[in-house]
Amino acid sequence: MSETSECRSGSCGPAPFANTPPIGLAPELQTQDELLPDWAQMAPQLHEDAYAMADALWWSRKLGSPQAQGADVAPLLRGPEDARAVQRALAQAYGWWPQDRAPRYWKSGGPGRNQPLVHAPLPEPGVLTGMDEAPAPSLVFQLRGAEAEIALRIGQNVTAEQAATLDHASALALVDAWCLALEWVDVRWRDGLKAPALAHLADGQCHGGLLLGHWQPMQALQGKDWSAQSCTITLDHAAPQTFTGTHSLGDPAWLLLDWLQHVAREYGSVPAGTVVTTGTWCGCMQLQAGQRFQAEFAGLGTLAWQF
Repeated sequence: MSETSECRSGSCGPAPFANTPPIGLAPELQTQDELLPDWAQMAPQLHEDAYAMADALWWSRKLGSPQAQGADVAPLLRGPEDARAVQRALAQAYGWWPQDRAPRYWKSGGPGRNQPLVHAPLPEPGVLTGMDEAPAPSLVFQLRGAEAEIALRIGQNVTAEQAATLDHASALALVDAWCLALEWVDVRWRDGLKAPALAHLADGQCHGGLLLGHWQPMQALQGKDWSAQSCTITLDHAAPQTFTGTHSLGDPAWLLLDWLQHVAREYGSVPAGTVVTTGTWCGCMQLQAGQRFQAEFAGLGTLAWQF
């Protein structure tokens, strides 16, 4: 959609460097003082230069469609800490997780073991459990991206002091269960996946929603040869696509140590029951409205999402 047609439809987006409502917004919603959170009071840790990004994401969620270019506001952030502060401020405004503990659900991953990992907390109301197939999302901002993953659950409380002393083996020993997971990828920026990395981090690392399968004991994964693990994706009735040994880190549990230490540093501890998804096996597959995404991990199970 061109910018001209967007303006005609009444959704030009907010001024990129001001706390103004989107141009063309209904008059009854034009009084920003009645709408925008008072970031200085609600989130004093948020640097004032980051207010424009928080405002833009807040308006996108308020109106149900992307309202700004990530490239316009990302230069105002000083670095990843500002981006995380924006997401924490939005989490407080929307009640995505209690403020007295670490978020319960996370996504983590990276392009390879020689690249920095990215860890992002997920809004708890958007996590679906107890079903083998998720229904279509009620609100899609821009994308219906789908990723097939494996999620891990921590079985006991981990303090910051304990996390600092962990190695890979002791981090893995803290995991009490695993399940299959599907992540829905969506973006609240008008420049979509082309938005800068800091804009994506502030936006929850392109997260739309998460479906968790049934929890299983860790014994099923002990000694597993991940290079031989296959994941078969079926879109509607199209020919299945199989991905074998395609996890970017070689082992989905490889990120545990870095993730646990990150959460413990940020929030002081990792509560028992905290869940992390560990990265896609099939890349981010772009779907259209009405398509069904099914992932079958050989020997582990099947999970689906109707988009």
